[in-house]
Amino acid sequence: AVGGGAATRGLASGRPSASAAPCRSRVPSELRARGRSGGVSTTTPRSRAAMIEYVTRGEWYDGEIRRFVRIDNENPPGKRGVLFVGSSIFREWREARDFAADVKPLGADVTNRAFGGSTTSDQLEVMEQIVFPHDPKVLVYYCGSNDVNAGVPPRVIRDNFLEWCARAFSRCPSARRILFVSIMRAPQKAPVWNELDEANALIEEACEGWRGIEHVGVGETSRGLKLSFVDVNPLLRDPTSGAPLTQLYRDDGLHFHPGSYDVFAPAIVDAARRALDECGDSRGGGT
Repeated sequence: AVGGGAATRGLASGRPSASAAPCRSRVPSELRARGRSGGVSTTTPRSRAAMIEYVTRGEWYDGEIRRFVRIDNENPPGKRGVLFVGSSIFREWREARDFAADVKPLGADVTNRAFGGSTTSDQLEVMEQIVFPHDPKVLVYYCGSNDVNAGVPPRVIRDNFLEWCARAFSRCPSARRILFVSIMRAPQKAPVWNELDEANALIEEACEGWRGIEHVGVGETSRGLKLSFVDVNPLLRDPTSGAPLTQLYRDDGLHFHPGSYDVFAPAIVDAARRALDECGDSRGGGT
């Protein structure tokens, strides 16, 4: 969803309102949602025993999660690849442009399961459906923007992310790297830039000091687990004044024009490529 005006506490930007019309897609969702660098998988449907399940919870995101579950049950994703998760910035990367072409340099099986309006607590609630079945080697996470707008304390945003990481490493045997993409200092968020900066700083510090044995368990560190902070904000501001490059954003001052992804998406893909290289073994693409 697209909102306008300045960020205000209590408003989760990008989260659809009860009366908001559903977003219509220009291409079949089954093809677009997969967002794979190597095309849509031809894997046979899951056996009943392996089916992903999702019970409707009365949450605003039920429809989106059900769609993901249906797609992945009908066309199971490859494992040991790269999984993108998060809120509307990543969702629109998948929906508004050729995500598969953007991530092709990864040379791996890539899936994007972002859903717009989500918060860090929402991401924790749906890991069983959109993270664990993929068993990715590298996970790329963009979330926290809506938390900041809603007045969630920066330390809670950090703690939610670290809990998400602990669960991902615990339940995904192939997982080796998790990248946190910095919460973006969009013009719409000017009233909460201080809180946004604090959340980013806390998460960057946590990534630098993270030790798997403290958060996952004895024995897990032998997998070479690592968290990384990918700061894209320098790419989104004027190098002299430090002001946001407003021409990159749509009228809401929050979401990007499709072409604006050219400014920062390559930095994210490059970080994911380095993460894959650090893993040292063959790249994903099989089950």
